[in-house]
Amino acid sequence: MLENGIHRIVTNYCPLSPESLADFRQYVEVLNCQKGEQLVKEGQHSDKLLFIVKGCVKAYYVKDGKTITDWFAFENDFICAITSFFLFVPSPHYIELIEDSTLLVITRDDMMTLCNKHHDFERLGRISTTKTMLQLQQRVVSLQFESAQQRYLNLIAVHPSIELRVPLGDIASFLGITQETLSRIRAAKVRI
Repeated sequence: MLENGIHRIVTNYCPLSPESLADFRQYVEVLNCQKGEQLVKEGQHSDKLLFIVKGCVKAYYVKDGKTITDWFAFENDFICAITSFFLFVPSPHYIELIEDSTLLVITRDDMMTLCNKHHDFERLGRISTTKTMLQLQQRVVSLQFESAQQRYLNLIAVHPSIELRVPLGDIASFLGITQETLSRIRAAKVRI
């Protein structure tokens, strides 16, 4: 699974030199996890960067006992507790597996070691960070300017199988609507 994951990173992000790949193999770890497992909890320090080889992950906050989902990651995505990873502070949110998953895991320190040693690995970090920033920016724009129906249709366009993989309550939370509103939107889509 390690080689499969590395191949996906090189294919989907950027090529890495043989030297970078050899060093990467020394630092990266393969993690097989079960659905429902929490990889990061609120208040926990997290210095791990995760690459999803297989599976689905969500990031969420808990406010007044209510779960507020703000990020999904699927195959070929990177995910981390951003605030904790970059600012060295406790994470304000959780990261949890929605499906049984296989992940590649590397620590922040090991990532920095590779970035300092290999220019192409530094480029990989920049490209993956840029991709994540663009996804999060699109989410902000969507929440500010699009109707609930348009947010739903855009999500389905980007992730056509999301309704088969992610609980509808998590999808509704991500879209910033109630599950009842999501049900009405989905019903209207079926009638069209």
